[in-house]
Amino acid sequence: METNHDEAIALHRWAVIAEAAAEHLTPAERGVVVRATAERLHAHPDGDQRRYSRNTIDRWIREWRKGGLDALRPIPRSDTGAVRAHPELFAEAAALRLELPARSAAQIARILHSRHGIAVAERTIREQLRRRGLHREALVAEQAAFGRYEASRPNERWITDVLVGPDVPWPKTGTSQRAKLFLIVDDHSRLLVDGRFFFHENARACQDLLRRAITRRGIPDVLYADYADLRIMPTSLGTSRSAGWAA
Repeated sequence: METNHDEAIALHRWAVIAEAAAEHLTPAERGVVVRATAERLHAHPDGDQRRYSRNTIDRWIREWRKGGLDALRPIPRSDTGAVRAHPELFAEAAALRLELPARSAAQIARILHSRHGIAVAERTIREQLRRRGLHREALVAEQAAFGRYEASRPNERWITDVLVGPDVPWPKTGTSQRAKLFLIVDDHSRLLVDGRFFFHENARACQDLLRRAITRRGIPDVLYADYADLRIMPTSLGTSRSAGWAA
């Protein structure tokens, strides 16, 4: 059973490097293929979708050239000098920890062994990660949880934005124009205060929509328009990052 598993791993690794290992490729061409291979996900025999670093792919190519398919079989061995001999192992361990800060050194060791057949002690992984500030306590402490922001009551803040819609009339003709959907949403209730299609994205369209919204729902304390055009809605700060109007 173990033999079948090792053979499946070897065949998987060959499938990953096959294109890059072609003899007719120049070094420059091989580099392009390796980079493209490193960016793709590969179906592992255990059912996972995995992505391998360029260093790992290059190492597998070297091993293939030295010993063929047998050289790609996972060979469990001591971790003495493993991180020094294969620096890509630590890079992968660091990526695994950053991907999921709560992931333990034992879990990382099992993943590395499953992927590469190299047994690295949990203590070695733990010490290497700690030296570089990637220990779990520090990473978990850095994570901040933010609740969803919203105004405390209706009409405290309205938010307006514009969505570019379809050409009208459709199918498109030489006289068709793009419709612009102006919307105003109440930040507390998420109520669609008002919405209307216009052909022009300008001050007049915004004023018409705001007038209708105020007539229906009252006056908001603040109207917020993101990335406003200064020619349409000047801001108190004189920038075009955002615009706020307060009653």
